[in-house]
Amino acid sequence: MNKDLLDRFYAGECSPEEVQEVLKWFHKSSLNTEHEQELNDMWQKASQLTDDKLQHDSESIFKEIKAKIQEPQKPEEEETGTITRFLQLQPPQFWLKVAAAVFLPICLAFVLVQYTSSSGKKAAAYMSVAAAPGVKKTIKLSDGSVIRLNAGSSVSFRKSFAADKREIQLRGEAFFEVAKDSLRPFIVHTGNISTQALGTSFNINYSVHNAAITVALATGVVKIDRQEQEGKRQLTQLVPGQQLSYNKASQQYNVAAFDRNEVLGWKQGVLVFRRADLGQIVRKLETWYGVDIEVDAQDIQDTAWNYTGEYNNEKLESVLEGIGFVKGFSYKQKGSKIKIVFNQTQKHMSEEKE
Repeated sequence: MNKDLLDRFYAGECSPEEVQEVLKWFHKSSLNTEHEQELNDMWQKASQLTDDKLQHDSESIFKEIKAKIQEPQKPEEEETGTITRFLQLQPPQFWLKVAAAVFLPICLAFVLVQYTSSSGKKAAAYMSVAAAPGVKKTIKLSDGSVIRLNAGSSVSFRKSFAADKREIQLRGEAFFEVAKDSLRPFIVHTGNISTQALGTSFNINYSVHNAAITVALATGVVKIDRQEQEGKRQLTQLVPGQQLSYNKASQQYNVAAFDRNEVLGWKQGVLVFRRADLGQIVRKLETWYGVDIEVDAQDIQDTAWNYTGEYNNEKLESVLEGIGFVKGFSYKQKGSKIKIVFNQTQKHMSEEKE
């Protein structure tokens, strides 16, 4: 038996295969009567350890055993009957056997305790679903609820919801159609904002690029909370047709009516821009169509655009041509790479505005 393997076995660093190897070795080995008595003495010493002293004392015992393994064997002298002489005369293989015998039950006991303490609290199985840029996904949950993921968005949740609530983590934008369950509220977490519903449909947009988190209610009622140091604080309850806009930086919010086509049109493939600047348009096109856009716009004022337009299930080429006609740019496309180039007239107009 390899001493390094026994060291790692004691330290709890063995693989399941290596543990089996140590077990097989232990059971195959045999001891004479005197060795068995010595082994029994050590076993009794180890078995008397309490949980709080287990690690400290077992390490001391193991060091003693290793020291005996490393000691050179002395020529046999006349028998004195002392344990010290008996220990010195044993071959290294015997002490390896003792090491395994003493610490095997300790290690197994530790594993058993770990297993039994966690068996009652089995880790919940989670799953994540992501919609790549240019792709929308529909997810049917175990409770009958439906999530429609917009492109470039993701959700994570338990495969089997808890007995008292149904929780979802969202990154990006999604529309939720919540199945009724009066005993288990449906909660969507977006940063420090949580949206709670029972049987409801609503849209949430939580993007790293947006300054605000928006929650727009289509049907039913939702309660919106903010997590604070003292606990949860309710911000508002929405009724159908209302939208909460929460500024992530200032932590301020407002509630107002929303344009259904602008907020919910993406589900039917309607791409909507409302007073959008250049950066917002580029990011939305990249996510919507799954492309990378490079803009040659060193002299263009990004925030001066305020572009408004709607495109109903149109190809990227048509959208770019439409925006380019209004804003004075052309584009070149190679696969999923697009380069936008502004003409000199548009650049000159931008300079005059400055």
